[in-house]
Amino acid sequence: MPIDIGKACCAISNLGSNWDQCWEGLLQARRPFSVGSDVIPDWPVCPPISAILNFGHHDGQPAFSQRFAVLAECVGIEMKPVIDALLARSPELRISIIIASSAGDPGALSALVDAEFSPKGPSEPITGEVLTGLLGGDWAAPLNKALGRTFQAVGVFGACASSLVGMSYTADRINAGLSDVVLLVAMDTLSRFASIGFTNIGANAAGGSIPYDKARDGTTVGEGAICLLLARNGVLEAADVMGRVAGTAVYCDAAHMVEPNPVGVASVVTGAIEQAGLGAADIKGVYWHGTGTRQNDKTEAAVSSIVFGAMSPPCTSTKGSLGHTMGASGGFNLLSACKSFETGLMPPVAGTKDPEYDNLDLVLGQPREIALGPILVTALGFGGINSAAILLPPN
Repeated sequence: MPIDIGKACCAISNLGSNWDQCWEGLLQARRPFSVGSDVIPDWPVCPPISAILNFGHHDGQPAFSQRFAVLAECVGIEMKPVIDALLARSPELRISIIIASSAGDPGALSALVDAEFSPKGPSEPITGEVLTGLLGGDWAAPLNKALGRTFQAVGVFGACASSLVGMSYTADRINAGLSDVVLLVAMDTLSRFASIGFTNIGANAAGGSIPYDKARDGTTVGEGAICLLLARNGVLEAADVMGRVAGTAVYCDAAHMVEPNPVGVASVVTGAIEQAGLGAADIKGVYWHGTGTRQNDKTEAAVSSIVFGAMSPPCTSTKGSLGHTMGASGGFNLLSACKSFETGLMPPVAGTKDPEYDNLDLVLGQPREIALGPILVTALGFGGINSAAILLPPN
């Protein structure tokens, strides 16, 4: 049975500290990328990054070791009024949290690296709490504290596919009767390891990501958070629903460490479409993973040929504006798909001017009106983790 997606949501990114600001930034094809050292002291020299400049409920930039916790707290503050109202109306609701992240909090590892190798010495004392952070810690603690609750929380780690892996698990959890409502919180903060690693393997774009463009040269390492309120059908009022999850599919084909396999991705896309009881011809729009790396983009163009034939439905990538928010990236696409239902618009691929693939009907330059109907969202992760979801309009 389809899972309802509540209109009440949260999003924090380089484009803004709430979802309305983020959506407007996507429609305007904004590209507010940053020099790392301007945002975070002692950030390594690397291409532009996509950093959160305004956390919304925190003044200035938090210490690097606290960045993840502060982001989780800001999400909790945003969602608290919604949860309070929901429980005031229906106190018996079983609510749980799923935190989806590619790597979790990078602060603890960075603190240990600084303590061992930094000429300036430790960036903070190496306490038992820091060491616990290496094992995962309690990443839901700042979120629950801000919510004023003690909800059960589960962590989901599926590399850059984490949002959609979390979405699939959420649907299973609700359909199995284990939860009535799930807060799907997908988040990642900037990681020095990821930034340096992506630079060293040539995966970071020199001037910012331009997905599918012939001149593309990589992605833009970023950070962000989203929170989706997902509920069993009937829990939310009809007016409070902005979309429905009709089909999900997740599979790790382990085909390659970093390069997705078209056949594996296509099988997951087909699986999600079939679970939704639809055919490829029913899909009215696609939010691709679209990182801007040559490996990713050529794969998704090949997937489109397998699934849709000579021409895809209207499609886009949000990473030209948001950068690659890692585990949160698929969550921004899920929110964007719901906004497309509401507005009838799909945002353009920011920065892309000369697309390489003729079989992708990319939205370029300006937002485009698309037909109301099912939307496909994809997310791909290192190690061959492929995921897809089919969203339907609320009615």
